[in-house]
Amino acid sequence: NYAPEHLKHAWFSSPGFAFYGVQRELLVGSYSSLVASLGIALLVLFLTSGNLFIAFYALVTITFAIAVSIAIFAALGWELGIVEAIIVIMSVGLSVDFTVHFGVAYIHTNEKDIHHVRRIVAKKYADKILMKKTNVLSINDNGEGDNCLEFEVEQPSPRQSSPTYRQLLGEHQAERETRVHESVARVGSAVFMAAFTTFAAGFSMTLSSLTSFRQMGQFLMTIMLTSYVFATFFFLPLCAIMGPVGNCGSIPFNTICTFFKRCCSRRRSL
Repeated sequence: NYAPEHLKHAWFSSPGFAFYGVQRELLVGSYSSLVASLGIALLVLFLTSGNLFIAFYALVTITFAIAVSIAIFAALGWELGIVEAIIVIMSVGLSVDFTVHFGVAYIHTNEKDIHHVRRIVAKKYADKILMKKTNVLSINDNGEGDNCLEFEVEQPSPRQSSPTYRQLLGEHQAERETRVHESVARVGSAVFMAAFTTFAAGFSMTLSSLTSFRQMGQFLMTIMLTSYVFATFFFLPLCAIMGPVGNCGSIPFNTICTFFKRCCSRRRSL
C-alpha cells in the first residue's frame, strides 16, 4: 500500500525462501500433531485402564514429561527441523508406556488385599469408638466394704453400624496406599528395566558422528528419564493422595458388552 506506483507490482526472490513453507508447516504441524497425539493417548489410556481419573492423571503426567523434554531439547540448542519435528511427535508414544503400566496395575489390584486392609482400618476405628463409650462400674465382692473391683463394660453405640467420616477417610487412604504398593511391586522392576535398556540404547547412539543419530540418542535418553521420573515420583504419589477407590470413575465395560450381546441375541431370535 505504501510502495511507489512503479513498485506496487514488483516481486523478488531469494534462495533463503526455499524452505520457508516447509518450516512453517513444521512449526504448525508439530503442535497440532502433538495435541492430536495427546488426545489419542487419552483415549487409549481410558480404554486400557477403564477409569476416568486414572486416564486424566496419566494425561497430566505425560504432558509434564513432554514439556520438560522439549525444554531440555531447547537447552541443548536444538532448532526445529524435520528430524526434530518427528522426535516431538514420537515423544507422546514413548512417554505413555510407563504410566499405563502403573495405572493398569493400580486399577487391577487384588480385591482380597483391599478388603483385608479395609477390615483392619474398620476394626481400629470401631475399637476407638467402643473405648470412648465404656462405663466404669465398682462392684464389691459381697456388696459391702472398701475392696472394690473395677472393670469396663462396653456399651453398644447407635452409630456403630454406620461408618464415620474419619473411618471412611482412613479406609480410602489405606486402599490407595495398598493399590500403589501393589502397583510398584507388580510392574516396578519391569518399568525400571525397560527405561534403563532404552536409555542405554540411546546412550550408544549419542556416540555416532551423524547428527540425526546423535539427536535420536539424546531424545531416547531424555524421554526415558523424564517419563520414568514423572511416572514414578509424580503419578504414583498423585494416585496415593487422590487416586480413585472402589469403582469410582470406572466404566463397566463388561456389563455394557453383556448388554449389547443380549440385545443382539434377542434381535436374532425375533
